Amino acid sequence: MNKLSLISIFMILCTMPFFLDTQPVHAHNSMINNIENESFADPQQNVENESTDNESGNNLGYVFAVFAIVWGLFFAFMILLIRKQTHISSEIASLKQLLKKRENP
Repeated sequence: MNKLSLISIFMILCTMPFFLDTQPVHAHNSMINNIENESFADPQQNVENESTDNESGNNLGYVFAVFAIVWGLFFAFMILLIRKQTHISSEIASLKQLLKKRENP
């Protein structure tokens, strides 16, 4: 296997748990609790409290997945540059040999 396929397999294996991770959905307030605890003066207060409960913890998986993908792309780009450099170096070596053959017939 070449290096690029090994790196891509590694990146897929590292990010797979975050893509398959499903968080259980919990209802914070049931219908009965909403009726008992509802404040009629400010109905937006309950909506704001519910929306800020789990926002910070849920995004960490996505942040890590993007981080891993970006590093994977960086390493793939570096491997591509190394391959091009080795190809150019071998081409330069063959041109030097050709030049020596023309100088010494």
